[in-house]
Amino acid sequence: MNLTEIGQQVRERRKELGIDQFTLAALAGVGINALGRLERGTGNPRFDVLHRVVKTAGLDIIIR
Repeated sequence: MNLTEIGQQVRERRKELGIDQFTLAALAGVGINALGRLERGTGNPRFDVLHRVVKTAGLDIIIR
């Protein structure tokens, strides 16, 4: 799975939860710009940012 696919998963989950980017970013303790870049699949997010967003959204990261 590449960063674009991860971003799509995060965006879909956020919409399922019925929250906007600002709310998810605040709950995860990350910047709104970082979340926006993550959802678009641009940039190179730090692992801790990715982890906090994914966990807050109720998703998991599996490294193989």
